[in-house]
Amino acid sequence: MTGALSLPLGREAVLRLLPHRPPLLLVDGVDDVRMDPPSLRAHRHISPDEPVLTGHFPDRPIWPGVYTIEGLAQACALLAALRGEGPAPFGVLLAGVEVKLTAPVLPGDRLEYHVAWTHSVPPVHRFSVAAEVGRRTVARGVLLLAEAPPP
Repeated sequence: MTGALSLPLGREAVLRLLPHRPPLLLVDGVDDVRMDPPSLRAHRHISPDEPVLTGHFPDRPIWPGVYTIEGLAQACALLAALRGEGPAPFGVLLAGVEVKLTAPVLPGDRLEYHVAWTHSVPPVHRFSVAAEVGRRTVARGVLLLAEAPPP
């Protein structure tokens, strides 16, 4: 793992590892990391005050599914950063999405991200992903991340 980080990792550590910033920083912390096989468990608390919820939808706020997918991608980027592989942690781009959204995420929910690095054919890396609220799966599938070309 990178540096002298100890689990769980809080928001400050996530901010050091990812280039994302609010309102598009969608990981609050990392709860568990395994290196063999490579996997990571992270989370995001969905506050009732999230700006996106005022318009999605005013009478029944629902966390947008695309935000869940982006949060899963950020969790994958965190795993890449903590493994110390490839370019800088922000040097990956979402290259492919095959995720099924299975249930809504609501204000007040704790969204758990589970990601596992399944294999790589550089510059592309494949991750098996799932998101849960409690014991209910809200998203499941595969994400592909590609190493970004240097600026």
